[in-house]
Amino acid sequence: MTKLNKASEQVLNELLNDDADLDEYGEWTDEALARATSKQPIDNGGEEEYGHVKLRKPIDMQTLCSSKGQILELDQNELDSAELARIATQMAMDNIKENQQTHTDQYINNELKSTIPSRDLFSQRLIDNTQDFDDQLGGMQHLIKTNGDDGIPLNGIPSSEAAGGIWKQIIYSGVGETPPLGSTVRIHYNAYFELNDEPYDSTYIRRRPCEFQLGKFNVLPGLDLAVRTMQRRERAKFIISSDLLYGEYGCPPRIPPKAWSLFVIELISWIDCTLIEKLNKLKTINDDEITEDFDERIRIAQTLRDMGNDEYAKHNLERAIRYYAKGKQFLLKTKTTNENQTIQQKELLLKLYLNSAQCYLKLRNHERTIKNCNEALQLDPKNIKALFRISIAYRSLHQFDQAHTYLNTAINIEPYNAEIIDEAQRLDRAIEQQKKNEQKLYYRMFNK
Repeated sequence: MTKLNKASEQVLNELLNDDADLDEYGEWTDEALARATSKQPIDNGGEEEYGHVKLRKPIDMQTLCSSKGQILELDQNELDSAELARIATQMAMDNIKENQQTHTDQYINNELKSTIPSRDLFSQRLIDNTQDFDDQLGGMQHLIKTNGDDGIPLNGIPSSEAAGGIWKQIIYSGVGETPPLGSTVRIHYNAYFELNDEPYDSTYIRRRPCEFQLGKFNVLPGLDLAVRTMQRRERAKFIISSDLLYGEYGCPPRIPPKAWSLFVIELISWIDCTLIEKLNKLKTINDDEITEDFDERIRIAQTLRDMGNDEYAKHNLERAIRYYAKGKQFLLKTKTTNENQTIQQKELLLKLYLNSAQCYLKLRNHERTIKNCNEALQLDPKNIKALFRISIAYRSLHQFDQAHTYLNTAINIEPYNAEIIDEAQRLDRAIEQQKKNEQKLYYRMFNK
């Protein structure tokens, strides 16, 4: 048996005492001695010794064999190569997990690109007035050009020669046509001075939209001219020069002299008031005497619907119903000469019936709701709104069988519609509550 010096014996005692280090007589093996003298791990054919670490105190074999248990404390001052390898392996695994998470996040982002608006859209929606107007004008369309002094439009000159006017950038597009002169428009807007983040004027803060008639210049000229270029539900930003706003002197102290402004405007709705005179004649003469032109009659009926929608937005439900009813009567008396006209008539009639049903539903007049929904279903038997609203009306009248029939039809058409699913749950709860009430009633009747 090779004798060990004191230092080698100390190293040997710090090694793990497993059976592989002892021979059959309980003596240290040659491999263990070589390992102790060289302070190198045993060559085990290339296998890494991940579990072998240095301990602060040697293991007492007698205590371990007596099953009394021992506390193993690692020597944190000096870890062997196996522990370092284990730590490195763990770090590599953590990096792999992090990379996998990064790839997953990237995949999710790629999948959602079609639903998340682009960065440009966000930059347009979040109006940053810390930028100079000159920096913003480059990406906007110069709609109206003026000399910057008297507000008179200049035609046929390049933008570089115009000192003022109106510049426009659409934030999101609207639908339909632009309002003609004489139309009554309802808008929301925020107005900013240059380099100011807080609006100096806002209909949102007042919680009341601005309503005016185009061409009458009851508002600032620049605001009137800007709204003429918009569609219903369009939202856009405009930079307007001072000659189309408050002029050279402004209105101190609130409005500085020669103040340009940025307006963020949303056109909520507009009504063609050029047809108001013809609408007023509906009270005095026969509808057929107003006009026989089909397109004009459609425009009149559409205007009546728009006026009803406007009253609905103001929560004037009774007035809205009157406009819808007048539109229905006018359309039903309109004669069609071809299939295309018949389709137009039915589409507008369907909208009027649905709008009337919605108003009656809010007023809890369920009989009238059912009547208008049935009229709508005759025009379109698979109309989801009509099926949904008539089901609510029947449920409110405790006619659960009819409500269930219409709701099932709606579910078969749109099985993943969240509103329909919620209504189905409400209907189930109402049926269950009715059964409980009947059980209580029968219990009281037979236990008197």
